Amino acid sequence: MIKSLTQQGMFTQVSNGSPASTFYQTGQPMSGQVRYCNNEFEVYDGSIWHKIQGSYASVGLTSSAESAINWALGKMNEENELKKLSNEHPAVKIAYENMKRAAEQLEITQILSKEEYESTS
Repeated sequence: MIKSLTQQGMFTQVSNGSPASTFYQTGQPMSGQVRYCNNEFEVYDGSIWHKIQGSYASVGLTSSAESAINWALGKMNEENELKKLSNEHPAVKIAYENMKRAAEQLEITQILSKEEYESTS
């Protein structure tokens, strides 16, 4: 059970809801019903409410996930900067187009090499 969620780091987002409004009781509770009351979770056993004791889970990203996201953001910034420079400088535009063609050729070569390797295995 997760007691609460808080935003941690720049890649998580928590929205909507509030622990104070998590539960609203009207009428007789049912056995097994859970509620949030006075900053505690409680479960109804059919006759009384029992506080749920124990630890609570937390949710977050691993350092590897954060590294991957940071890497992707860095690559996006580099690509945007290259596009901007290529629009402003003809020499950069030519080099950028050559780089894109070379990347396409490399991808095709990888695919063909992989297909050739698989057909001879």
